[in-house]
Amino acid sequence: MAASALLMVALAVFVAAVAAAALDTSPVPFDAGYAALFGGDNLVRSPDGRGVTLKLDRYTGSGFVSKAAYRHGFFSASIKLPGDYTAGVVVAFYLSNWDEHPKNHDELDFELLGNRRGHGWRVQTNMYGNGSTSRGREERYLLPVDATVAAAHRYAIAWTPNNVVFYLDGVPIREVVRVPSMGGDFPSKPMSVYATIWDGSNWATDGGKYKVDYAYAPFAAEFSDLVLSGCHGAAEECQVDLFTHDVAVMAPAKRAAMRGFREQFLTYTACRDRVRYKTTVFPECDDLADGGSTFHEWGESKKTRRRSASPLLYSSRMQ
Repeated sequence: MAASALLMVALAVFVAAVAAAALDTSPVPFDAGYAALFGGDNLVRSPDGRGVTLKLDRYTGSGFVSKAAYRHGFFSASIKLPGDYTAGVVVAFYLSNWDEHPKNHDELDFELLGNRRGHGWRVQTNMYGNGSTSRGREERYLLPVDATVAAAHRYAIAWTPNNVVFYLDGVPIREVVRVPSMGGDFPSKPMSVYATIWDGSNWATDGGKYKVDYAYAPFAAEFSDLVLSGCHGAAEECQVDLFTHDVAVMAPAKRAAMRGFREQFLTYTACRDRVRYKTTVFPECDDLADGGSTFHEWGESKKTRRRSASPLLYSSRMQ
């Protein structure tokens, strides 16, 4: 009886410790976690101090950066994008260490790409490790939601030593699983968190066919619900919390939702680009069951898609 009671007490202490150490995914005030990066008056803090608006005009874009660098973690922001004509405009939410490692930097990107009036925004995800910009592992998708309406949409990145998961409104849209043959292509060095708006006229919309038109400026992107749940250094407790949290665990329901999103909204993947990457084989490219038959040799999907009016099907409990 005494041994059983002791076991129950030990179990209760363990559960309480785990609960106390759970990953904190609550938003932080802007100035608590971030600082202005560039843009001067084109960066405008919200009245409650918990968000910020980034503007692009003919003189400059703008951006902010986290005050700390992190080795792994969960990072997210709710973003409302500018409407009307936005061709050439790029709004980015990403992790990078280019400032510390310009020749061998790591990077994880959400790049939101503007468009002509009547055409929806696109979203692109990238992953670079150890300066692997020639193997950027880019993917591009249609946004299944109107990103310019009153309700902002949440973009999130979960980065662990074993995988990277990109989320849109709680739905995993891409997972990159680390495998030994990737070598240094998987991000491994501490990174800061950035958000920027800038002129990408030379590539962002239809390969640069449509440019930024400053008659529609300023272009304003609103950021709120800023989450910085990162690990500092090799803190084991933080790593365990991250590994076991819902953001990093790809349960069957999440995999099914991700597969459904990709089948419907994926428009380009480096996994199927035999023009740019020729004989390069990315070892993590195994989630496209058709073997590439629905993709052109340059990686573009052969399917015609329209933005859905339905909400995304999976909503993570932590988001």
